[in-house]
Amino acid sequence: MKIRLNSTLPFTPVQLDAKHVSPRRAVGQLHGIVDGCEYRTPVYAFRHGDDDQIHYQIDPEERVYFDGPTAVSAPAQVARPPNAIDRLEWVAHEDTHNYKPYSFLIMNAMTKLVGNWDGTVYHTPNGERLSNSFCSTTLQIIDACVCNRFGLWAMVGLTADRANEAMPCATPRQLGWVAL
Repeated sequence: MKIRLNSTLPFTPVQLDAKHVSPRRAVGQLHGIVDGCEYRTPVYAFRHGDDDQIHYQIDPEERVYFDGPTAVSAPAQVARPPNAIDRLEWVAHEDTHNYKPYSFLIMNAMTKLVGNWDGTVYHTPNGERLSNSFCSTTLQIIDACVCNRFGLWAMVGLTADRANEAMPCATPRQLGWVAL
C-alpha cells in the first residue's frame, strides 16, 4: 500500500468525548503532571502573552489521566446535559507541560504506520472492519479525530491503483478510519 499525505492543515481533529456538548476541533495535546499523576488534555487554542508566556485554552473536565481512578480505560459514565456550557479556560505554560500540535502527532503516527500497518481499515473509529480487501491502494489522510478511550484515528480515502490491472480490487474508491 502507498500512503499519501495531502496536507497537515486539516489536522485539527474533532474531539469525540461524551463530556462535550458539541464536538470541537483541537489544535494539539497538552501533556502534564499534577500531584504526581501524568495526564493529557486537548488544546483548543494557544497564545503568547505580553510577557512571552504561552497560554493554552483547555476544558479542565477533559483531562485524561494515564493512571489512577480516572484513567483512559475508564469509560465515560454520564454525558453533559444538552444545555450545559463547555467551560474553556486559559492555563499558563509550566515546566511540567509538554505541548504537541496534532499536525506533528499525526505525521509522527503516520511515519510509524508506514512500517507496520496491517492494512486494517474500519467503518468508524474502533468500529466494524471494512469487508473489502484492497490489493494495491493509495491511502490518503482526509481528517482525524481523537477518542479519549480509543486514541487518535485518521479518516482515510482508499483509491485502488490502476497499475496492477491483473488483480482488480472490489471497490475503486472508499472511505474508512485507521487507528494511529
